[in-house]
Amino acid sequence: MRIIFFSLLLFVVTSASADAKYSFCNKSSYALSAAIGYVDGDRLATRGWWRLRPGQCKVVLTEKAKPGRYFVYAEAIPGHEGPLRTWSGDTALCVENSGFFNLRNQDVCRDDPMRQRRFFNVEVTEQAGGNWQTDFTEASTYTVYSAEVAGVQRLLSDIGVDAGRVDGAMGRTTQRALANYRKQKGLAEGYSIDDEVIDTLIEDANAREAKLGLFYCNKTNSPVWSAIAAGEEGDTYNSKGWWKLEPGDCSKIVKGSLEKDHYYVYGVIEDPAGDRPITGGAKNFCINNVMFNVNDDLACADQDLEEASFRRIEIGGAESLNFDFTPDMFAAPAEAGGE
Repeated sequence: MRIIFFSLLLFVVTSASADAKYSFCNKSSYALSAAIGYVDGDRLATRGWWRLRPGQCKVVLTEKAKPGRYFVYAEAIPGHEGPLRTWSGDTALCVENSGFFNLRNQDVCRDDPMRQRRFFNVEVTEQAGGNWQTDFTEASTYTVYSAEVAGVQRLLSDIGVDAGRVDGAMGRTTQRALANYRKQKGLAEGYSIDDEVIDTLIEDANAREAKLGLFYCNKTNSPVWSAIAAGEEGDTYNSKGWWKLEPGDCSKIVKGSLEKDHYYVYGVIEDPAGDRPITGGAKNFCINNVMFNVNDDLACADQDLEEASFRRIEIGGAESLNFDFTPDMFAAPAEAGGE
């Protein structure tokens, strides 16, 4: 599954006023989680997550937006079908993976790439007068209202309801689907869109997605750095990592219903005496010491990458699967004795 990186930035400049601020506006058909990075004194701080319903605008910084560089990132909620949709750039900054956060130390995620997101840059101008708005948009141009309609259409589709095309138009198919959903959930009758129905749809979509996918679980007593390889079109495979799993932790590696009949998994335990990779590998793929996402259409050496042996796992038509890293899967420590 290829992760799609996509970013568009629009801004609105307004005259200076007493309520100068920085705002986000979601003009996409996706429900989003968004974050911002900014200079706070002598440090670079990051703050999030703000949930943005489709069509929702929200103030994220109540203080005056000073001229200079800010950093912005947003990702679709996990409940949306398909690969993760992001509005992103090239600047890696720290986040928490869940809940609201306010980080003033960018060293906290140095050893955990899964706590990093790639923010895009925003240059706030002097002419903005302290007010700035970043719009999250799609190739389809939506107004605030049509984004709300398109968001409901997408969320209904995510939970398996036919609401017509995701086009932002409140046609009869969308009206009928929304009215039926509201009735099923015990909400006020009709096909009106309000915060309550959108939040209920988000909750249902996320609950549905939570049951699907490929999960890695660490059943060892040491942190495991994990990676995966999956088939692409033709005979090409894509390998990517790293997910750091603390002892007892589980993490979703592939979202959505599993569509492939097999995957290749890799893990390594860092040991003072030397790394202990997973054994029983069936096929070699490219890896790197830092985060990687590469295809095997070129030799690893030609991409300045290392090579590692991944273990094959069969899916057997299941929509979801847990893969457990256990102590016996890994090479023995360099010194006598096991883990």
